[in-house]
Amino acid sequence: MNKDNILKKLEEYNINDINIIDYKEKDVLVVSFYYDFDDDVINAAKSYANDESEDEEEGDIWYEEFFIPYLNDYAIDEVGQYIEEIMEELDIEAQFVSYEIEKENYDYSEFLAVFFPKNKAITIEEVIENIEI
Repeated sequence: MNKDNILKKLEEYNINDINIIDYKEKDVLVVSFYYDFDDDVINAAKSYANDESEDEEEGDIWYEEFFIPYLNDYAIDEVGQYIEEIMEELDIEAQFVSYEIEKENYDYSEFLAVFFPKNKAITIEEVIENIEI
């Protein structure tokens, strides 16, 4: 498994602030990174929240039940697609988790991803338990 190829692919997808996290198994790549939302996505999330929410614009319900979930779903879909493509192209396995977007910092979403050889018995939960973040 070529870790440099994985990192290069992530960069090609405009994944930002890629941080390699040390892990005890050398054939496993653990990275954290950010997916930045462009203005079009943020505006689409605002439009969705305005259309679907009966709460005042930028009220608590507007944020918590419509705006933030839209952004979360969008980021997970995009990153999931990128990681699937990397898995297929490089013939590896991967798992990822996203962190909840905060109301005060909704212009990006943070992720943790684990890349490893096919048929390796490992879970992202196991990795998270064994790293310091």
